[in-house]
Amino acid sequence: MSSFIVLSVIILSLVQVASADNRPVIIGYSVGGVVASIILILDLIAIFELLQSSGRGVCSKLIWILIIFFFPIGGLILYCCCARHRTVDQVIV
Repeated sequence: MSSFIVLSVIILSLVQVASADNRPVIIGYSVGGVVASIILILDLIAIFELLQSSGRGVCSKLIWILIIFFFPIGGLILYCCCARHRTVDQVIV
């Protein structure tokens, strides 16, 4: 979870630096590539975490992997809010 927070802070910092001089934010190839790489890394972390989690059936894992694969940003947000929350509660109890 801390890696998600650190990477979101980095993304927000990049956007603030790009818009610091009150000009419109134009995301170039390098910034877009960095953001895409961060999203890819977060998706891979979520998929590996999902594969290592216990208490889920194969069908449930496959559905979550497909959601994350076809909707990288939305799937990651859904996984962090819905599916990951339940596994964290199981670890605490």
